[in-house]
Amino acid sequence: LIPSSEMAGRRLLFGLVFLVLCVATASQEDGINLKDGDQLGSAQLDVMPDTSDPATSKKLKCGICKASVMEMIYGYLKRETDEGRKLSELETIEILEKTCSSHMNEYGLLLDDAGKPTTEWINDKNTLKAKGGWVSRLAMGTCNDVYNEYEDYLVTEAPKTCTIEGNERKCAAQPVVRHICQQGLRLCPKGSFPEEYVTEAGEGEQKEL
Repeated sequence: LIPSSEMAGRRLLFGLVFLVLCVATASQEDGINLKDGDQLGSAQLDVMPDTSDPATSKKLKCGICKASVMEMIYGYLKRETDEGRKLSELETIEILEKTCSSHMNEYGLLLDDAGKPTTEWINDKNTLKAKGGWVSRLAMGTCNDVYNEYEDYLVTEAPKTCTIEGNERKCAAQPVVRHICQQGLRLCPKGSFPEEYVTEAGEGEQKEL
């Protein structure tokens, strides 16, 4: 016969093993979810991007700044398309105001093949990502900075993002994104936008603008 104390110990051990397996399975299926107030253990800290590194921090902020501006412009263009008309200033402000609270909580850091968070942002619900905690706070905080500092600029520029050429509607949001994230908030370093590299006529060499 197994003593009751040993039996209890085995049950406890089995329970702990089962719990670890459940947590591991949840992490693989749902990504990594951080909660506000949680103290990350060394194992968790080891896999998260090191925000104390200036280059890593810059890349994270640049990426989510781009996403924030794109979400605001997309929100405007979608409403404009649905309505079939240019929106009023009040309607535009309403869309911009709601962007951060309505969409940025969906963003997280893309996981690589090993399940480790990268510095790439993604909002695809069907893709594993790390979100919550400082990740979600960074997304929301950056989006709010964009709105608070560039509301007037976005109200003016969002309607100009698309032009009609013949029967085609062509949209170019990147100049607006670059103006805010690189030239304004200075979150994106040189080289963050493809058009920063142009071929000079007659010289055939690339120059950073």
